[in-house]
Amino acid sequence: MKFKPADIPSNDTQRVKAVQRTGVLDENRTELYEIYCFLAKEITGCPVSWTGVIDNEKQFVLARDGFPDEVPMAMPRNQTLCQFAIEKTDPLIINNMSTDKRFKYHPAVVDFGVRFYAAFPVTTSDGYTLGTLCVSDNRVRRLTKNKINLLKGLASKLSYQLEVQVAQRKGTAESVINILNKLVEKLNNLQIKEAIIILKFMINEQISKEDEELLIKFGLVKRKDSNLELSLEGKKLKSELNLNIGILKRIKNLSSDDEQLMSMLDQIKE
Repeated sequence: MKFKPADIPSNDTQRVKAVQRTGVLDENRTELYEIYCFLAKEITGCPVSWTGVIDNEKQFVLARDGFPDEVPMAMPRNQTLCQFAIEKTDPLIINNMSTDKRFKYHPAVVDFGVRFYAAFPVTTSDGYTLGTLCVSDNRVRRLTKNKINLLKGLASKLSYQLEVQVAQRKGTAESVINILNKLVEKLNNLQIKEAIIILKFMINEQISKEDEELLIKFGLVKRKDSNLELSLEGKKLKSELNLNIGILKRIKNLSSDDEQLMSMLDQIKE
């Protein structure tokens, strides 16, 4: 017999949108999530742990511990173990996968000998399961109630971290949009790349000689000896913008690439 993929949850469209809002599909920051895998292994004694999110097509692993390096960080959703754990918010714990009708024919069981599997849903405050925090072993296991509760708490902390990141990302994008709108109001026909040059100068990032001439043309700076300083108009604009340096520097590097910036801003449309 062949392995049969899980049914698609009834709320999957909205669930996938919640996954996309996290922004983790476009990042590779395993260092943020490795601690969860390490602790999951420590708590359970299992040799393998991973955490990831699942969109409509794939599972994207955020971090893992115990996998060979050559194993890809993403795989088709319908081939994963975790596809069975995203419909509910309760943990999915399989003590012996070789006797479970859902998993007994899965390649992980048949080809690699996995026997124990436990998945703890990573769930948003409004009830959407983004993915899982998992452990597995090649021998049959049982988790005590205390260990199950500890893993539930760990998955809950991961859920909270992802939601905080969503809120921070949205706040950052909205702040940048507000700043750009104010710049456009002040300077007619301003291009995004020109706005970024202005912001770079105002938060003391390095700009080119060509960029300096642009700022002079706009009347925002003036030369004093060999240095540039804000003109009266520039100081007035900076005050009106009420620039939050922390917000701007949260974008790793202000880029003059229009497409890159617009991609970041698009993240708050949902």
